[in-house]
Amino acid sequence: MIFNSQNYPAIKSACQSKSAIELIDEKSETAFADSEAPEQWTAYPPAMLPPQGYAQVFLCSGNDARGALTRLELLVHLDGGRILYKENGDNQVSLKIMWPKNA
Repeated sequence: MIFNSQNYPAIKSACQSKSAIELIDEKSETAFADSEAPEQWTAYPPAMLPPQGYAQVFLCSGNDARGALTRLELLVHLDGGRILYKENGDNQVSLKIMWPKNA
């Protein structure tokens, strides 16, 4: 599923119900905008922050697609999920969101 505003409600619903889902996003909207995404599925958990640190990230993440993805990644992490990343061509990254029951 492409990560965009049209698909975001379905993506958010899948994450809230802790269903596994795979996404494709533009590389420029991910943490790999200025680096290479991994060739194999690889987890990159966010840094461990105190609660106020996560709140600050949410407030400063912006209202664009990159900010929406950052907030989704943090919410998945805080809710016990895991995200794997893999390159998907020159300008895209695949994300696989998994939960303990389907990991």
